[in-house]
Amino acid sequence: LPRTAELLVALLAVQKSGAGYVPLDPQHPAERLGYVLTDARPSLLLTTRATAEDLPGTPTLLLDDPAVSAQLATQSSEPLEVVHDGRTPAYAIYTSGSTGRPKGVVIPRAALDNFLTDMSARVP
Repeated sequence: LPRTAELLVALLAVQKSGAGYVPLDPQHPAERLGYVLTDARPSLLLTTRATAEDLPGTPTLLLDDPAVSAQLATQSSEPLEVVHDGRTPAYAIYTSGSTGRPKGVVIPRAALDNFLTDMSARVP
């Protein structure tokens, strides 16, 4: 996955677009990653060249591809008009599950918003 700064920008972009995300750890076994991707059925995978080959089968946007950077540089910086509410999924996290198979838990935007509001008060 991207370096820390790139990861934060990608996460913010996903949230601002109104989409949700599923974090993947490239250190996890290929079988687990494949299961999560099959179960979550993401419409797009944001990643880098280094990890893309380990995550086949999903449309991919390579964040470190010069052609992608060039195309993004020509895009409008106008804010998106996204309509969502607190029930809109912010992300889905996969736990080990009681059966040993990963289980997806969807976290709604309201929960993420509450967490970030609380953290901004604790860590100004």
